[in-house]
Amino acid sequence: MNTYSHEIINDDTRLQLYFTLITTNNYYSPLHWHEHLEILLIRSGYMTAYINERKYTLHPNDMLVIGSGELHSTRTWSETDYLLLQIPLDYLSRILSGISLIHFQEYFPAITMTTAQKQLCNCLLELAKSYTEKEDGYLLHFSSVVYEFLFILYRNYSHRISPEAREKENRNIKRIEEIIQYVKNNYQKEISLNDAARLINVTPEYFCRLFRKYTGQTFLEYVNAVRMFHFYQELFTTDYSITDLMAQNGITNYKVFIRCFKETYGTTPGKLRAQKKSHGKGSVQ
Repeated sequence: MNTYSHEIINDDTRLQLYFTLITTNNYYSPLHWHEHLEILLIRSGYMTAYINERKYTLHPNDMLVIGSGELHSTRTWSETDYLLLQIPLDYLSRILSGISLIHFQEYFPAITMTTAQKQLCNCLLELAKSYTEKEDGYLLHFSSVVYEFLFILYRNYSHRISPEAREKENRNIKRIEEIIQYVKNNYQKEISLNDAARLINVTPEYFCRLFRKYTGQTFLEYVNAVRMFHFYQELFTTDYSITDLMAQNGITNYKVFIRCFKETYGTTPGKLRAQKKSHGKGSVQ
């Protein structure tokens, strides 16, 4: 994933959606949004996810549904396998009227799973089987299972919100999106909370409350997470020293950064780079 403000999904030109099986290890995807409905099903390992201010911890067989335009971030811990399905808003608007006012239930924990929820999970597993085996005519089967999944989700786990409530929510999210873009463009430089607050014409105090409400983290935590994300990517794609990579990504406090890096990835940058090289891995998931 190369962006974290407005994620662009490369849709399959036949199905107009994106589906994949992912295996990752201690991977962090910073705050971003996209115009797709996104569904995750954890197969093994676990993940923490924020959708706006709501935090979820996902374990095997838990499912998460992320609405179009919703700010979210994800982090996997140790080795994690999951299924990812992303459906464009245009695709949904052809089959569901007023899709912008429909809100789907987000969290489906396996421990309290109902019959309908099991049907949703079975649909995703069937998609994985069809996607993997690619038997003759699998695209027809794949499409029919996607429609079945959406029908069950819509009938059992959706509700409509008022246009007024949606408009208020959109106004605040647009503000946060502006800040995300600002950080994306300036994370290598010094960034202050006051500068960010001025950007959307609010006081620093109000900005702190607004940002935490819609992201589940402080502004400083987010900026540091973005810097760490880019540092992590460049750790394996360049030969720059750890010190140079820190400087290039706006990281100035070595001790704090190394502590946060070890908490996220389980070891130091130097040891992780050496491990990747010893396994012949020149890229990261």
